Amino acid sequence: MRTTSPNGLSFAGEIDASNSHAVGEAITSAQVPDRDIHVEVGGLVFCDISGIRAFVTVAESLPKGRRMLLHGMPAQLETVIKAVGWNRMPALVVCKCESE
Repeated sequence: MRTTSPNGLSFAGEIDASNSHAVGEAITSAQVPDRDIHVEVGGLVFCDISGIRAFVTVAESLPKGRRMLLHGMPAQLETVIKAVGWNRMPALVVCKCESE
């Protein structure tokens, strides 16, 4: 679902190998030039590594200086992102702030 404040997307339910490609495509198509993209993930009840990898792949493809901010990250997903080291990517931010 698209969001307007902040401009971005919101995902709920499950992300796995059956739909992770569509998740990546949705995020890519929702990008606004010269702006960070905000993705609300607090409604996810399950996300396997292919889903997390979809977020990482989009973040890696962003133009220099742009970021994907993940809001509402479930603790289990944040643990995986930290264990793999993806939390150190400048373009992928697990946001602890209120949506801007």
